[in-house]
Amino acid sequence: MILRFSWLIGGALLLWQTSSAHAAASVQLVGLEGRVLPAVVELPAVFGNHEKGLDLEISGVTAQSASLRADLLQVAGGLAMPLAKDIHLQDGIAFPNTSPQHVRVSIKFPDVKQRAELLVRLSLIADLPNAKQVEQLGDLHFEVFPASLTKELTDLLQPKPDAHVIIFGSGQKLRLFLTGLHVPFEDGGSDTPDRFDPSRLYLGELSTEEQFQQVQDRSAGGRVVLFSPDQSLPAGVYSDRSSAGVLIRVTLPLLDNLSDDPRSQLGLIKIIHLLSAPPPSAN
Repeated sequence: MILRFSWLIGGALLLWQTSSAHAAASVQLVGLEGRVLPAVVELPAVFGNHEKGLDLEISGVTAQSASLRADLLQVAGGLAMPLAKDIHLQDGIAFPNTSPQHVRVSIKFPDVKQRAELLVRLSLIADLPNAKQVEQLGDLHFEVFPASLTKELTDLLQPKPDAHVIIFGSGQKLRLFLTGLHVPFEDGGSDTPDRFDPSRLYLGELSTEEQFQQVQDRSAGGRVVLFSPDQSLPAGVYSDRSSAGVLIRVTLPLLDNLSDDPRSQLGLIKIIHLLSAPPPSAN
């Protein structure tokens, strides 16, 4: 039986702009600190109670110098609840010409107990000789996840009598991630194990199709997840389960931003649950 699951990683910007007789000032989110946003129709995902660097591109500004401010609002359906107003992000940003200006700012996203949509409303305030000029830039939308998601994943991966984690394969992303979380694991080396113990959870980070075929041939009775790209398959999570064990192949780039992207961590949590589920009972 083949099951297919898919999670989209990263996100794209929902942009709101004002309109006027001249070209309106606007802002675009071009990246999160440590991440480039892929062009998919999904809100950028961030952790609550964390400060995050935002790479912005600001265009169409009439002032030569201005300060960047933000209001935070939580969105639920058609309602928006103010959370914080007039947050100073950066002062004295120069706009010497009409070309876009790239700005890096940091925002601490509020703690949330469950997944929530947050709106960051950006504006520029320019000091004029006799007044302050306010230019609205637009709204950036984010999906904020509870910071406790990482602890949930950490608890799942802690050694248990029937779920001790073994990492194998040539890739290093899983090893670095678990080491950073202080999660003990057994390093199975870069080669393919000769056999798979049913009382262990095996996570393999592979680089070649030959390695995948070796694991597929030897994995009977084991509980194995292989992070192994395949250009011939749509990006997703593929599960082949039998009464003896389960082999899961992940062709998504799930490990690329695992320490930083809550959707990647949520995807791995779902995969571990799938790996740990009891085999189907025989009829």
